[in-house]
Amino acid sequence: MLAYRQTTSRETTMAKIPVAAKQANNDAALIPSQRMRVAYLLTLVGGFLDAYTYFIRGGVFANAQTGNIVKLGIALANGARDKYLSYLIPICAFTAGLVAAMLIDEILTRHELRLVRRSVLALEIIGLAIVGLIPLGEQWDRLANCIVSFVAALQYETFTTFRGEAIVTTMSTGNLRKMVDSAFAGIVKHDPAKLRRSLLYLSIIATFTFGAFIGTRACDAMGRAAVIPVMLALSAAIGIITALRRANGRR
Repeated sequence: MLAYRQTTSRETTMAKIPVAAKQANNDAALIPSQRMRVAYLLTLVGGFLDAYTYFIRGGVFANAQTGNIVKLGIALANGARDKYLSYLIPICAFTAGLVAAMLIDEILTRHELRLVRRSVLALEIIGLAIVGLIPLGEQWDRLANCIVSFVAALQYETFTTFRGEAIVTTMSTGNLRKMVDSAFAGIVKHDPAKLRRSLLYLSIIATFTFGAFIGTRACDAMGRAAVIPVMLALSAAIGIITALRRANGRR
């Protein structure tokens, strides 16, 4: 009975801890790359890049491959052989990006180097710098879109969880489903935590939309050089991760 009373007392004490304090403790326990400020920056980048490839590089969305897969199927059905490579190459580039992200994680983790996510962001910056130098034109745009698909896959595969939630920073369909699912559960079951979760996903979707908005404005003003703000945002993400790691006594 004594042990039971001690356990109950401990649980009661924990229950009195303010929600904000619990959240602060949870945030402190997160690895730096899982902080929400990193999530918002990368989501902004995701929306921006979709606007960039759409307005500057031939009217395509290079971040996700569903459209290319559908168009490939249509081309196959119509016998449009001249279109096969236009859709197949970005799909292969995206696949290569996924494999590259896995290899980076495997190699650096094996050597106990805590640089996986920052290395991926650095590789994204290099890839986008190359994109900014590629001339405009149909053939050149295919190359540029392949590089964007590659770096988008790197980001998609490497950054998957923020504050314990599965968040996608390069597209919005999955985030939209989670937002609706959480909102429905919160309303039907009167669960405030679910409602807060739905607002989190809503903020991510809004950030992606804002990224597309400023991406469109940047494309109008800067043309193919509009990737420069994206490179700066990715550099800021590296800086945030590095600063947080040092603040936590890590490198």
